[in-house]
Amino acid sequence: MSNIKWIIVTAPGGGVGQILTNYLLDNGYGVIGMGRGSSINFLKTLTSPNLHLIECDYTNEKSMVDAFKQAKTLVDKIDGLVHLVGGSLITKSFLDIDLDSFNEVISVNTNSTLLAGREAAKWMKETGGGNIVFFGSTTGIEPSKGKLAYGVAKAAVHNMTLSFALEGSQYNILTNTIAPSYVLTQRHIDEIEIKAEKKGITVDEVMKQLGSKNPLGKVLETEELMDTVILLLTTKVIQGQTINVDLGQIGI
Repeated sequence: MSNIKWIIVTAPGGGVGQILTNYLLDNGYGVIGMGRGSSINFLKTLTSPNLHLIECDYTNEKSMVDAFKQAKTLVDKIDGLVHLVGGSLITKSFLDIDLDSFNEVISVNTNSTLLAGREAAKWMKETGGGNIVFFGSTTGIEPSKGKLAYGVAKAAVHNMTLSFALEGSQYNILTNTIAPSYVLTQRHIDEIEIKAEKKGITVDEVMKQLGSKNPLGKVLETEELMDTVILLLTTKVIQGQTINVDLGQIGI
């Protein structure tokens, strides 16, 4: 047990979270999954001794503090955090967006990142350091119609990465962010099938339209994020970076 590297994964039941949790377990890591009931229930079918599950509310400060206190009763230290909580939640013109909806998007994406990152960093400070991986988005770099709130929230996550890296360096805490483009999670697959039916075209045609947004002409598969996650969980030299994993969509 003492040789296992323990990683906290938030939203382990999400589209990326499911793949990442299994990937980490298959590669010898221990995982502490933190999430709401719906996010962690499916993981309860896994019987790995290297998996612990803690229910919490990502946007509630007391809930997150309590979740980390519980984690400390399970393992002596963590080596990394991967914070996957987020989502665009709404699609509205900037002329129509209301403040409550805007604040909800900010809370889910930005406040949750602060709380999870802060608590992980406090623990890492006590135990010699570690690696924090946040998830941003290309929408936080290049605007998308109807996604003002999401773009602002993810831009804030990108900037938060810089502060975490600057202040965390003295404690050997490395913080970086992955900014993916459209990722083919199961939820998106379902949405694509609905869109294809509504438009009277095939799923392949919808996929081709989505792929046309980047030079490589394809859609990003969830599994294709794993190499970058592992890189940032293990690096000793990459610090304060937002890395686009977007098939060349931004800047080409």
